[in-house]
Amino acid sequence: MDQQMLQILDHSVSAWARPDSARVRLRRDEKPGFSRQTWSELAAQGWLAVLAPETAGGLDLGVTEAAVIARRLGYALYTEPYSSTAVFALSCASSFAGTPAMTERLASFCSGQMLPSLAWQDSRGSIELDSSPGTLRANGNGLSNGLSLTGNYHFVATPSADGFIILAAGAAGPALLWVDREQRGLNIEAHALADGSECASLSFNDAPIRPEQLIASGDPVREAFALAFDRALLASSAELVGNMERCLEMTLTYLRERKQFGRAIGSFQALKHRAVDLWIQKELARVAVERAAHKADEPGISPQLRAALASGAKMRASQAALKMSTEAIQMHGAIGFTDDFDLGLYLKRALVLSAQFGNGAAHRRRFGELAPSE
Repeated sequence: MDQQMLQILDHSVSAWARPDSARVRLRRDEKPGFSRQTWSELAAQGWLAVLAPETAGGLDLGVTEAAVIARRLGYALYTEPYSSTAVFALSCASSFAGTPAMTERLASFCSGQMLPSLAWQDSRGSIELDSSPGTLRANGNGLSNGLSLTGNYHFVATPSADGFIILAAGAAGPALLWVDREQRGLNIEAHALADGSECASLSFNDAPIRPEQLIASGDPVREAFALAFDRALLASSAELVGNMERCLEMTLTYLRERKQFGRAIGSFQALKHRAVDLWIQKELARVAVERAAHKADEPGISPQLRAALASGAKMRASQAALKMSTEAIQMHGAIGFTDDFDLGLYLKRALVLSAQFGNGAAHRRRFGELAPSE
């Protein structure tokens, strides 16, 4: 998609996704912390299907377009699981669009009729592919007798999901499975997050897995998961950029309107310098995310470079968003600490997004391991 079309997409999303603190407060006081109706509206716009192939009703676009949407959703403070589902889960599923487990379900994902989530992390929140806490074993002799899954997954987005894409360790390497939420042997425990959304812990105790629930295994899973993970990092980072943009906008408005000693406090040199520093942090994060997204969509990019750019963007966006929201509250003074003031909603969302898919420290280490030496 060329630059003009990206601008049209940006205008379209920004016209639909507008900040509304009443909506945010309503969602945080209800379960599951977001609206299925809003999710259906996202699907109706085609925004859930950005990364899916056309054969499944998708748009077959790239993470650049997904990041544009995520940024505007972050600006308007939507808690719908866009990065974790429409990017992470759907990207992973789209790599296996022709498999029996995904052929029919993928179209339902794109249309918003079915909401999936992806389970892959252990209790430490490790971001390594090989740290999957689930083990897939064959029952008896071969797949004909079925499979069983045992393990405890943590930090799974959207406990109310209709089903889960599970990353497990199998005899042929990493394996992807599809399980419905009513799966026998599965226990789901929801946990509240700071912004009112939820994550889940999934426990499998010798859960019986039919052969048709196996999506794929081995190297194709590694490649598909790595691609989906890097895309999810960029979408989550873009949400953080949108969050920062709104925080700074609110802060600059306050600095212009709040008066002390007969003049606006924004005229004080110390506050000017702090505001400029926040703007610089926001711009550095924005450029890092946009550059990484564009590079990730280039044909032939190496998985190592793509991963390094994605981790670099997440590290930058996480650190900048936390700095932005905390300093913005300080610059607002006492009103910034009240729940009635909207700025706190952005801080809580930034806390959740900055930890999603690994925090800034985890991605600083990953970037250091992956970044080219030259």
